[in-house]
Amino acid sequence: MLKVLNDIHIGALRSGGTTLTSQWELRQHLLRKFKAMLPAPEAASDLMLLGDLFDAVNVPVRDVLDTYLMLTAWCKANPAQTLYVVAGNHDLSKTSNVMSSFDFLCALLSHSGVSAVSIKEPTMTPHGYVIPHLPNQGLFDAAISNTPACSVLYLHCNFDNNFAAQSDQSLNLSKEQVATLPVAGIVIGHEHKSRRVGKVWIPGNQIASSVSDWIGQRVKMYASVQDGVVVLNPITEPTEFIEVDWQAAANEPIEQKFIRITGNADASQATAVVSAISKLRQTSQAFVITNAVSIASEDNANAFESALDGVQSFSVLNALREIFTIEEMTVLEGLINA
Repeated sequence: MLKVLNDIHIGALRSGGTTLTSQWELRQHLLRKFKAMLPAPEAASDLMLLGDLFDAVNVPVRDVLDTYLMLTAWCKANPAQTLYVVAGNHDLSKTSNVMSSFDFLCALLSHSGVSAVSIKEPTMTPHGYVIPHLPNQGLFDAAISNTPACSVLYLHCNFDNNFAAQSDQSLNLSKEQVATLPVAGIVIGHEHKSRRVGKVWIPGNQIASSVSDWIGQRVKMYASVQDGVVVLNPITEPTEFIEVDWQAAANEPIEQKFIRITGNADASQATAVVSAISKLRQTSQAFVITNAVSIASEDNANAFESALDGVQSFSVLNALREIFTIEEMTVLEGLINA
């Protein structure tokens, strides 16, 4: 049995629609959710992390350490199982003189004495063949053409996306390549929305880190593989996402952690829209709040520029007070006033 998780994006530092406090809370949320999704000992399941475990080449060291402690604890609690850590496009540095957070984690795991396999090159496993993210489309195409016959192929790329084929950062598997592959099933990480096309299984990401991760799909999935059979399993949890009309946004309690403000307004209401969103951001416990309100005006830029004059300016010191201790703020204010 194998459980596949992908595109967790630990260490995500989202800027749009967040505050310093909600950025921190989102990072902690990703770690908590990831831990909760690790296979329980009674499942007797190996675990594959199919790319983009981290959000960037380098993420906060604390998040790397927390991830390492979490994974080694899982390995020790499941000594008969194997952890496979596969490189995604967010995980690898483009230069050899910079060690990525992913590479650092793999180095730590290799010296931890646990059953963990780091996959940065095409590799055969008991569950099938794995091709991780590779530096460019040419190398990826060569690896695809050399895929041996097996039950399941695991990839980190786009599927049937001609735009991705033009970018080394985001590789592409074509329908024509799928037709030639000597495999029964293909599991693909990288795309954040789940879908199935023939023998191609795309679970999407299991943990949202942005509003866009929810748009168009409200149920998250993960892939499992047993005896060469791929299954997409729904994650049956209350949705963390909601769309709210801007006129109701500030007047009703919202428990969801990802909020998209929608609706329509004319130019005369632009100030009211910005004020409503600003008020919600001040009172909400959401991780991310984004604005998708449509302003009916021939000069939207000027309308919003004047509307923004009504929003209270952002205070760096007030934001720091939310994360610093009293003693740390005393030192900081002393340096500012010196």
